[in-house]
Amino acid sequence: MVGIQGISGIPEPKPERPAKIRETKDQSTAVGKSGPDGVVISSEAQAAARVAQLIQSTGQSSEVRMERVEAARERIDRGDYKNPEVVAKVAEKISKYLP
Repeated sequence: MVGIQGISGIPEPKPERPAKIRETKDQSTAVGKSGPDGVVISSEAQAAARVAQLIQSTGQSSEVRMERVEAARERIDRGDYKNPEVVAKVAEKISKYLP
């Protein structure tokens, strides 16, 4: 029988460590870990998930009252929202939602 003993005289690679040491280490790490696994989610990721959830829930509700939309468009066209009192009131209401 003919056997191949390497390519162009290059010997087969040998493991860096003996197999017995490798097996012992693998077993010790598998048995030694008994603590629970866990996941930590950052506050930024939690906030992003909440925003995505809100966007998805608003996209599902199709309760658009067209009469209110048309009334708002008419007020915008007339310039009602350029009144300083209205601007201050809108800014006050929006500031409740800002961090």
